[in-house]
Amino acid sequence: MNDIIVGVDQTATAHRAAHAAAALASNCAANLHIMTCIRSDASYEAGANRDPRNIDSISEAETFLRRLKEQLPHDQVTFTVGLGDPATTMCDEATRLQARMIVVGNRRVQGASRVLGSIAADVTKRADCDVLIANTTNGH
Repeated sequence: MNDIIVGVDQTATAHRAAHAAAALASNCAANLHIMTCIRSDASYEAGANRDPRNIDSISEAETFLRRLKEQLPHDQVTFTVGLGDPATTMCDEATRLQARMIVVGNRRVQGASRVLGSIAADVTKRADCDVLIANTTNGH
């Protein structure tokens, strides 16, 4: 109920969003939950029907999240890898955790994509909690 979720990928702007979310979580004495999403046509299932490409992708994503967790200035950090559309997956995770907020970067909120849509715009439309769009452009 006190979690702040931040969606990240391996871009510099996503790292800036994660650092902004970590600072906010620290100030609010909240747990920070970082997540990345893998778009996949095949779902990940334990057992004989596992797609090796998904397992490799999940393993790589978890390694990325562990490294990012170590870089963040906050000690209450958990992480997860979601499968599917990033906006939907983050909103579903926020509902599952009963999160107070989702933090996303503004990387694609400007220009033509502002009209066409972006992950940030999709999250703001779907989220059942507050959404903070962190300014991650221009080196902020």
